Amino acid sequence: MQRLLILVALLLLVRADSSRLPNAHPALALLPLKMAWAWERPEDLRWLPGDAGVAFVASSIMLQGEEALLRPRTARLQVEPETARVPVLHVDLSWREAPALNEAQMQAIVKELLRIAPGANRQVVQLDFEVRRSQRPFLARTVAAIRRVLPPETALSVTALASWCLDDAWLVEGMADEVVPMAFRMGQQQHELRQRLRWQGFTQPYCRQAAGYATDEPRLRRLAPRSYYFSPKSWTAAQWQALHSH
Repeated sequence: MQRLLILVALLLLVRADSSRLPNAHPALALLPLKMAWAWERPEDLRWLPGDAGVAFVASSIMLQGEEALLRPRTARLQVEPETARVPVLHVDLSWREAPALNEAQMQAIVKELLRIAPGANRQVVQLDFEVRRSQRPFLARTVAAIRRVLPPETALSVTALASWCLDDAWLVEGMADEVVPMAFRMGQQQHELRQRLRWQGFTQPYCRQAAGYATDEPRLRRLAPRSYYFSPKSWTAAQWQALHSH
C-alpha cells in the first residue's frame, strides 16, 4: 500500500506537458522535462526547482586494449531527496590503445549499469557511449545485452550524436526507451547542423522525445519535450534561472 501511495504521489508531480510523450515508457512519464546533467565534479544542486531533475555520472568505464577500466563517481553530488535522479554510465574509448571491443568489455558495461541502477529514484538509467562508425555494431550489441537483463520497469535512455538523428541515421527504432541526441559540440559541421535543426529538428521519429543542449553555446529552439542541459562548469541557481528565463 505504501508503495502504491508513493507511485500515486509521483504521478501527481508529473507536469501536464508530459502528456506529449504518449508512447513513452511508464518510468519516463515520471521524469521531469527539464534535466541537468551533472558530470564528474562536485555539484550542489539542492536549489533545483521541483519541476527539474538531475542525470548524474554515477560511474565511468574506459575501454582500453582488452581491459574495461572502471572508475566509480567520487565527486560529491548534493540534491534534495525528492529530486528526480537518473544515474549515467559514461563509457570512453582509449585513443592510446585501441579497445578490443570484446565480450568481456561488453559484460563489464552491462554489469556496471545494473550496479548503478538502484541510484535511480524514477527507474530510469542512462548510457552515454559515443562510438566511431566502425564501432557501432559493438554499441548496438551492448544496448541489446543491457535490455535483456534490465528489469522491464526500468527505462533505458541513451545519448546519441546529433548526426545519428539526421542523415547518418543508424539507430534502430526501439533500440532504447529514450534517445537523447546532443545538439551541441557537433564538430566541423556544427554551423550547418544548427541551421538544419532550427528549421526541421531531428528527422528520425525516435529522436524526438528528448534532446541535449549546452549552456555555453547559442541557444537553439526546443527540439523535443524533454531537455537535458550540459554545463562545462559547476551549476549555479542563477545559471539555471537564466537558462529558463525566456
